Amino acid sequence: MASATSSRFSTYAFRAAGLAGGGVLGVAYWQRLPPARDDHRLSWRESLSTRLYRNFVAPLVLQVDPETAHVLTLKGVSLLQSCRLLLGPGSAGSAPLDWLLHPSPSSVSSAGPSLRQELFAGKLKFETPVGIAAGFDKNAWLVPSYRLGLLHGLGFAEVGSVSARPAEGNVQPRCWRIPTDQAVVNFMGLNNEGADAVRARLGTEEFTRTASASSVPIGLNIAKTHSPEIVGQAAVEDFVYSFRTLAPMAEFVVLNVSCPNTAEGKTFEEPDTLADLLQAVAKERAQMEWPSRPPPILVKLVATPDSEEGRARQRQLLETIEASGIIDGLVISNTIPQAQAKLSATGRAVADEIGKGGLSGRPIHSRSVAAIRSAYQATGGRLPIIGVGGTDSAEAAYEKIRAGASLVEVYTGLVYKGPGLLVDINAGLRRFLERDGYRSVAEAVGVDAQA
Repeated sequence: MASATSSRFSTYAFRAAGLAGGGVLGVAYWQRLPPARDDHRLSWRESLSTRLYRNFVAPLVLQVDPETAHVLTLKGVSLLQSCRLLLGPGSAGSAPLDWLLHPSPSSVSSAGPSLRQELFAGKLKFETPVGIAAGFDKNAWLVPSYRLGLLHGLGFAEVGSVSARPAEGNVQPRCWRIPTDQAVVNFMGLNNEGADAVRARLGTEEFTRTASASSVPIGLNIAKTHSPEIVGQAAVEDFVYSFRTLAPMAEFVVLNVSCPNTAEGKTFEEPDTLADLLQAVAKERAQMEWPSRPPPILVKLVATPDSEEGRARQRQLLETIEASGIIDGLVISNTIPQAQAKLSATGRAVADEIGKGGLSGRPIHSRSVAAIRSAYQATGGRLPIIGVGGTDSAEAAYEKIRAGASLVEVYTGLVYKGPGLLVDINAGLRRFLERDGYRSVAEAVGVDAQA
């Protein structure tokens, strides 16, 4: 009896191993196929992977608690990352199965109008204008994945927000989906492992050895520690500590001064307090030793209402930012308070039941575009803008670019459409650029803001 049971177990084990091996080989084969799937001349608006995700994977994902699903996603990609790093950059020579464990990094097709740009006075090069927004990878776990090209079509990534001290964030539940509106409400409260832990991770061998071979700039988003006890000058010093600790590890740094999910998260959204912070960061940057040159510094702002009052408030902040002399660009926009979002009747009922948090996703796209346009006009295009907020299609990305954004970021769109969204946006952008007679994405930046 025991022998029969053991035999059946062995049979099942061999079958499972065979299926797993076949799956791995299939994935490896798919990775090595020519990248025709991002050809802008194809008629589809969504790639096969996006359609499969939206029809089969997303319905399952939406049954899982949002924060749990997020953590599982990070762990899954981390596992793939570990496998990829077995024979990653820095390995000498070739080894058996090198083609499987270390396939060539994904590259973006060069057919059609160019998506490449040099920004921030030529300090950084971007192969595509599409990146991942802060909030997805708060603690920089997946930086090697971004650098190794595991996400096809990714042009850059912004990790964080990271604060000087570790923070647990707000009490759970603190993240909710509104599928009817393709939106997410989060009240996370800037939970992260802290600047020292993130710096230590970025300094490990597996992280540093991927940097030299990468064409994907990595930005670090820093914010004030979530604590009501850190106010006034202590808040400035808290921010400066994060800058001192993390800036040397980043290709660009984003100062998040507009988080709506903490009681004191908007400490620096007034011109006077923002000026104090920027002055302190400028002083710290001047005192630090840099291996070559300091990374570009950007400020992340909320999308002020598209009204005379809202635009006037934005102009005040932009005047303060430009007067500081140290800011190289803007990120627009952060999430907006869910009570201000325009939602469907069903979506509004869900949001009202939640009663708190910042909303991201499709409903804030129009407000983000208006804020990008007004910021571009107010600065005369002098500060490159990263547009974020409801970028869930090539159409949305192109509208932001024409409004004044040089780059765009996605996050909530990945929840509902999956990683194929990056390819879809790049292919769609080429299609729109060719339709409108532009040779490159840079030519389309801000054309609607100049009209």
